[in-house]
Amino acid sequence: MRAGAGLIAAIIAILFAGSAAAAGAELIYRVDSARAAIVKHHLVISAQGAVRSGGWDHPRLRVIDAYVPEARTLAVEFLARPPAKRQAVIQALLPVSINTLIRLPRYGTTQVKIVGKTNSITVPITR
Repeated sequence: MRAGAGLIAAIIAILFAGSAAAAGAELIYRVDSARAAIVKHHLVISAQGAVRSGGWDHPRLRVIDAYVPEARTLAVEFLARPPAKRQAVIQALLPVSINTLIRLPRYGTTQVKIVGKTNSITVPITR
């Protein structure tokens, strides 16, 4: 009985740790370049940028949920998880990149805006 309760507690801890890691993601410092294309019924976005120190991991793109019916631009945040507070890391601008597939945007969307902390880049969607 105790082993079952311990297993359930471990599973709950893992689930909360995963959501806490996702919640700890922040915008990267700068977006340098990006591309967006439709490939096999998916939108493929490639983005490169920089973070302000070492230790950043798990880069990802998150679609901003602002729904505007006739919007031609799909806005996406470029996020990564920062290093732990007491972690020793190099203090320099370091590159970060992501290649990701997302579902096709609404009809009429012709460009993607990738948002970082200090800038954003808007690129056309190619076919």
